[in-house]
Formats: sequence, structure tokens, C-alpha cells
Amino acid sequence: MLAPRTGLAAQGEFHSELATGWRLISARDVTSSDSEVSTPSYDDSHWHPVHRMPATVLQALEDAGVYKNLYVGMNLTQTVPADLWKQDWWYRTTFDAPEAEVHSLVLNGINYRADVWLNGHLIADNKHVVGMYNSFEFVVSKYIKRGATNALAIKITPEQKLPNINGVELADSWLDWINWKYIGYQNPEKHTAISFVPDRNAGVWKRVFLSSTGKVLVRNPYVVTDLPLPNLSPAQLTVYCDLRNGVSMPVSGTLHGEISRPGKPTISFQQKVTLGSEETREVAFTQEAFSQLTVNNPDLWWPHEWGEPALYQLKLEFKIAARVSDAAAIDFGIRKVTQHRDSDNNFPKVGTGGNFYLKVNGKDFLIRGGCYTPDLLFKNDPSRDRAISEYSKDMGMNMLRWELKIADDTMLDRADREGMPVMQGWMCCMQWEKWNQWDAEDHWVALASLRARIRNLRHHAAAFIWADGSDGRPPEPVRGQYHQILKEMHWQNAVVDTVSNFKKDALGHTLWNGIHMLGPYSWRPPSYWFDPQYPASQGSCAEQGDNESIPPFESLKKYIPTDKLWPINETWYYHSGANRGNSTLETIQKVVEKRYGAASDAEDFCKKAQLAHYENTRAQFEDFASNPWATHKMTLYWMLDSQWPSFFGHLIDYYLKPGGAYFGAKKGMRPVSIVFDYYATGDRKTAHIYVVNQTLKTHRGLKATVRFYNVDGTVKFSKELSDLSITPNGRDRVLSVPRIPGVTPTYFVRCQLAEAGGRPIVDNVYWQSTTDDDLGGPQNDKAFILNPKSWADFTALNSMPKAEVGISGRLIRTGLEARADLTLKNHSSQIAFFMRAEVTKGRDGEEVLPVRYEDNYVTLFPGESRTLWARFRTADLKGKEAQLRIEGYNVGKQLATFD
Repeated sequence: MLAPRTGLAAQGEFHSELATGWRLISARDVTSSDSEVSTPSYDDSHWHPVHRMPATVLQALEDAGVYKNLYVGMNLTQTVPADLWKQDWWYRTTFDAPEAEVHSLVLNGINYRADVWLNGHLIADNKHVVGMYNSFEFVVSKYIKRGATNALAIKITPEQKLPNINGVELADSWLDWINWKYIGYQNPEKHTAISFVPDRNAGVWKRVFLSSTGKVLVRNPYVVTDLPLPNLSPAQLTVYCDLRNGVSMPVSGTLHGEISRPGKPTISFQQKVTLGSEETREVAFTQEAFSQLTVNNPDLWWPHEWGEPALYQLKLEFKIAARVSDAAAIDFGIRKVTQHRDSDNNFPKVGTGGNFYLKVNGKDFLIRGGCYTPDLLFKNDPSRDRAISEYSKDMGMNMLRWELKIADDTMLDRADREGMPVMQGWMCCMQWEKWNQWDAEDHWVALASLRARIRNLRHHAAAFIWADGSDGRPPEPVRGQYHQILKEMHWQNAVVDTVSNFKKDALGHTLWNGIHMLGPYSWRPPSYWFDPQYPASQGSCAEQGDNESIPPFESLKKYIPTDKLWPINETWYYHSGANRGNSTLETIQKVVEKRYGAASDAEDFCKKAQLAHYENTRAQFEDFASNPWATHKMTLYWMLDSQWPSFFGHLIDYYLKPGGAYFGAKKGMRPVSIVFDYYATGDRKTAHIYVVNQTLKTHRGLKATVRFYNVDGTVKFSKELSDLSITPNGRDRVLSVPRIPGVTPTYFVRCQLAEAGGRPIVDNVYWQSTTDDDLGGPQNDKAFILNPKSWADFTALNSMPKAEVGISGRLIRTGLEARADLTLKNHSSQIAFFMRAEVTKGRDGEEVLPVRYEDNYVTLFPGESRTLWARFRTADLKGKEAQLRIEGYNVGKQLATFD
């Protein structure tokens, strides 16, 4: 009855999602027997309705109104009982089943274990249905009521064990992403704190399906693609799927396959198959046996900045006597991802043997991306994931990393369609890396979970990297078992055992895969990223960024109560990370005070923090764009988005309002750009200007302009360079500039790049100080702490003369979308610094969100004007009229209507 995960590829004629009619209650409140609860006649009308499925327990309870405003203030722990994870929970629904020879139930994800009941019968108990990242399918034909009402009841037992206390269960962990001082389990006597929300994310957290088929089930379709690099044609395809006989007698039939893409010839193939009683077997179509699987001149899948992410469709049908028993379909991409190590041994203490990197279709692939997270309660919200995906592309990212928390598949489907490569793998530090605390159950759950995740992931064109470990490296035999599973499942992409450089062998040699984990996890001055003495600022890193991210004030007000806004206090710390410094926002408070001057209130603090975040994130990504490929291969920002309203590192806040970090990152990841290096190298007497090209085509006839301005707008240096060319994936130093005498203590560097015809490509403004930031030597580079020898001084920005700027705009609606063109005009003789333009919901209302801007936090020099575009969905105006607003560091708030 219980079978390994044999997941559905797609919903369709034979498969339906059980998404409605669910109700939830604590098992403590149920007096009936388990069998009775699962009968169709059972009255569950007093249970809590589940408004959306899938849903964790706490998410369902919040949606039902049991607990409210969980993310505001300290409500998550002050208003929710702390023992939700210490009780079992019933999920129940009813459904009608169609006529079919074989019915099966598919559970794509439960947390942590479950008894599964159908129509009064125990289908599987909680000794078998175990593992948050495991998946299950049960043939239930003899229990189903065809053409009548059926009742499915699932009794969830949350994760019970506590790492380092009484063992582990392989669920998930939020680790330092939430502040374990306040949220989760605390044991001062054992000096242990474990962060988790009150239900430990228990529940039916992934989708549930009913499969209704003929005798044979088609599962796990997959296409392995190969290219004869350096040539890109012909492609060699191998098609796999699992066939399962759902009845207790042999069955024979024909498996038909079809591969199609608009504008390309359809490829067809088939083979006869006989399956024994209840047999499950993998079936393959190889190019050796089926010559039509050699594809000439294929359309390739490319990362979005390099070309079209072309997708083909595979359809499979199993026919018995000309009747379709079951069918499955997937989209896939033809591409080849290969992993490599370079020969860079500049930092032997970090690790020798070179840095990790990828080639995509034979091209060196510089990875610049971020680390994605779903909602803290695992709320299933495809519209939110759509916005995060659009923001990621808008910034110019070319990879997203999941460190576990592998939520709904719609995010992966979107990544396939939009050309966004993905890295997935197990979570660091806690359950998945406490190998010495694993028992026999944990071992089989780990292996079953890997099979389930790879079956789910492997057909996605966007799937580039799987990580068996994060901070740790699995020991033998676990590591060998992981490798064997990946081999058996034909994983065709990169795999790493660790994304850190912490593990040592008996001789003290680093056991790594060429990816370091040196951080930093706190703010750094921009010059840090360009200074070659710091190992963290080069090589390959899968997580580095600032763990103390302050959102714009408009977002802050939504989750910090008015009476807790200022001064910074425990309510702020409650929404912070857990590690030293991060937990009290130590670094960002220091940065604001030392560089920009003490904040007068929360709004002033947020305003100054946007400056700090902008310059830090821009420098991180510009460093990996402009410095040599030989020493720069991968940087992933820690983190991309926020799992709840939080100060824990992010580029996109929980309310989807882009702030300084977002627009700094976007500037740093421009595909063609011009970069200033902050006088960061050598004796710091000379600055270098680079032109960078992250595309696969040559750009010729470019014009670069570099100017230095005093804070009052007078020009102190100007240089123009014409007829520049930059090769694909190239970076060239085009100018070196000595220290400019006579500049004011705070000054501006402006780097502009334009096409031959004069069309602007990028306008990059840097604010600089004659007092350098000096972090000290590498020994002073502590991942979570910032303690520099000296600070740049930007307090003069606070006394800049006011600039007069006007704003006007034009709104164009096209279907469900809107585009706004915003024109800013500096009418004064002053520099108008760091202006944020916004499309608002009504006059001086909240910003329409989500929204993408061509650029923002812009600076206009005297007499200049600039037009920016913004794009958003008209429905997100919530019925209000779109209006305009700008405000800058030395520009008062201006409001306007669209023409």
C-alpha cells in the first residue's frame, strides 16, 4: 500500500488537486476515534476552516481569525500559545472520486509525521509517513468510494525533538534568521536556544492530489540533455519515467512519447512494456535506440541575460489496448551545465585547489544572485513569489539559492520560464548537519527526502546546483549514499557537498568544493569589496551580505508599533537575526552614527540607512562585475527577500517595497556598466574606472564620462573617453584617476556610459569622503562584527543646500499592466541628492506595490532633468488614482498628478 514517492508531473485529466473543503482542529479537542473522524458522515462543522491549501497549522489558524496580526510587534509569541508544536493536529476534507481502475493519493509534503486515514481506514501510520521533505503516494483503490463522497483525514504530529537536547528530526530550521532569544525554545541551563515559530511549521504544507487512472501510472518524467561542446548542435536527449502497475496482476501496454516546441518538428517515440504485479520500474528512451532523440539545431535554454530560456514539452502516455491509462507532461530545456575549479590559490588559509565555477552551454558563468526564502509560516502565495521573481530579474540577478525551505513548485516553474537559474540544498547547522545525533529513522528519512527533492527538481531547466551540505560536509557513509542517489536519478547538473570551507581532514587540509563562507554578514564600506587583501571579497561565495537591513520608513511603521518606533528597543531586536551584533542591530546603528550623523528619530534613521545599504550592496556586485574573472566567480547576497517583517538581511522587504539595498544592487548588476573602485587598491592614491559587459555580445563605440564634483556642485575633474569597445563577458580598466586636490571633505564622483549615438546606458553617482574608510588588515575582518580603524565622514550631506525639483508624469495602461513615465527636473543650482520617486495610491498615499522602476534614489546635477519608467499592475492601485511623489536627501516632498 505504501510506496516510494512517485510524484505527479502535472495536474491534468487524470490528476486533481484536493485544495478545497479542508478543516483543522487540535487533536486535543477531538473525542471521536481516528477511524470515525475519517468517515464521510463525521460532523466537522465546528472545526476551523482552512481558507487556502496547503497551509501550516499556524497559518491556517491566522487565516481563520484565531490569531491576528502575527507579524506586528511581538504578537507572534505574546498572543500565540507556545505549545502548538506539542499537540497533534487533524486536517480533514471530503471529495468526490470519479470512476477509475486505480485511485491513489499523493502527499507532496507533510511536517513532520502523519497518520493518513481514508473513509475509516488507516492508509499509513506515522512511522512510515515521516519527513518534511519526503513525499508519498498511496494506492487506495479498494478504499475509495467511486461516484460518491469520500473523507480524507490526516493527523499531523509536529517535529518533537530538540537538537542538542534529545536528538533531531529532519524538518527545517530558521536558525539565526529569527531571534532565538525571543522566538522558539530557550534553555539557559544548557546554554541552548532554538528558533522556531509556535507550531514549528507543522502541517500539510505542500499540495495534496487525487490520481484516478487506468491500471498503469506514469510518474517522474525527465529528459537528460547533452551538447557536444564547444558545438551547440546536435543535442542528445534521453527520456526517463517511472511506470507503476497499480493492480495485482501483470499488465502490458505501450508507452508513447512526444517532444514538441512551436516552430520545431515534433519528435515521437514509443516502446512496449510489461509490468509484473504491483511493479514499479524506470523506463528509458535513449538516443542509441531512438535516433530521433538526436536533435539538430535545437533552441537552447539560456539564463535570461544571455538569451531566450527556450522550453520544450515532453508528453508521455501509457496505453493499454489503445486506451490511455495515464499521462504526464513536463516542460524542459536543452542546455548543458558543467562545474569546474580554477587554479586560484591566493588565499591558502581559505582553501587550495581553486574556486568553484560554472559554464552554461560552454560559456563562463559569473554568478550574481541572492538567497530566497518563503514566508515564515510557509504561506502558499504564488502572487508574492511572482513579485519576488520579477524583482530578482529587475535587479539583474542570475541565480537564486534555496537553503532548504523548498516551498511551492510555482516558483521553480517561473524560474524555468524566465531564465533564472536555481541552487537548492539542505539547511545548515541544525538537523540536517547534526549527523552525530541521527538515529536509524533519520538516516532513511534523509535518503528518501533526497530522492523526493531530486525527482521534483531534476526536470526543471533552471535547476543548476544541488548542495548536499551548507556549512557542514556530510560524513561517510551519508555522503556516498547521497552521491549514489544522484547517480541513480541521472542528475545532470552541478553538485557540491558543502558551500563552506570549514571542514578539515586529519592533516588540517580544507575539504571544500571551492566555495568559501567567510561572510561578511554585516555592513562593509564600499572600498572593502575592491580591496584584494580580503579573501571574502573574491573567489566563490554562496552567501554574503548585511544581516542588519533597515527597510524604508513606510514599511517599518507597519510592524513596529508607534510607541516602539524610537529609540531602537527590544521590539526591533525581536524582528532581528540572532547572532552577536545582528541581534541588536549593532553594526548598522554604528554605521549611521559614524558616517552620516546620529539619527533624530526612526524616520531619519531609516533615511540614512538607505544610503548605507545602497553603497554597500552596489559595491559588492560591482566588485564581482569589474574585477578579474580569474579571482571572482560567484557572489550570492544573503538574503534576497524577507520571510517576515524583519531587519534580518534582505534586498526586498516583506512588504515588497524596494529600498536602498535593492536599488544599489540593481545598479551594481547592470549588464553593461561603468564602475568606480573607491581608491581601494594599492596605496590608495589612485582610483580606477572600469567598463564591464555581462552580455554575450560585443559593445562598440561607447562613450564614458567621469567627473568629480564638490558638494556645492562645482566640477573639480572631468574626463571623456570615446570609441570604447568591450568584449562579451569582458571588463576593461579605461581610466586611472589620482587624488583630486581641493575637493570638499564630502564630494561626488559621477561615471556615465553612453552608446555611440548618445543614448545613456548608465549614470552612476558615488558619494565620497576625503577621509577613507579603513577596516584594517584581514585579521580585523570579522564576519558578524565591524570595527574599522577609521570611518569616512559624510555628515556634510546633512547640511547640503536645498534643491528645487519638480516632477511630472504620464501614465499608460495596457491591459492589466501600467507604465508610468516620471520626469524629474532640477530647477536649482544645487545638486539634488538621493531622490526617491514613487507612484502612490492616491495623493501622498502608500506606494503602489509591487513596482519596478528603471532606477531610483537618483541624483540630479544643477539644471538637469531625467525621465524614469515605473511598471506595476493596475489592480495593485486598489481602486485608487495613481499619483506621484518625490523626496530626497536635500529635496523636500513634492506631489503631482499624471498628465
